[in-house]
Amino acid sequence: MNKFLVFIMAAFLVFSAMSTVSAHPHHHDDDDDKNSVRKELAISKKALEKYRDIDVALDEGFTGLVPGACVPNMGIHLIKPSRADDAKLHIKKPEILVYEPLKNGKYKLVAGEWYVPAEETKKTPKLFGQKFQGPMANHDGSKGKHYDLHVWLFKKNPDGMFKPENKRVSCKYAK
Repeated sequence: MNKFLVFIMAAFLVFSAMSTVSAHPHHHDDDDDKNSVRKELAISKKALEKYRDIDVALDEGFTGLVPGACVPNMGIHLIKPSRADDAKLHIKKPEILVYEPLKNGKYKLVAGEWYVPAEETKKTPKLFGQKFQGPMANHDGSKGKHYDLHVWLFKKNPDGMFKPENKRVSCKYAK
């Protein structure tokens, strides 16, 4: 009788383990996608580190640092015009850098923004596993529409890394 109970218990444990495995399948593809996005974000952040110094961005052709140009909950956008006229996207080369003005008169890099003119693509662009927002009217009032994706690499966004606005970014010290 003891051998029979041991057999039943062993059989029960084996079947329980099997049902647990089948009830909770592993999603290796999802894990791989998340790891891939994490790696892309790390590569992007490393490539953008040099732009923590706004003078480096300005020296490399980013422009747009004008009085009153601070967008609430976003910051000051510097655009590199030579990157913003096509649908080419590269994780190391955003079309726009976003800075927060600081009390001491300096600027803190808070995000990269990838930008695609709507007329340059037939479908919504995608990067870092995220669909871009848009198409939307150009923010500077110029004709046309665009897609964009903000990535808060240098300032945590409580609403999510890819949300367009970050309530932690202030224009209080904008000149």
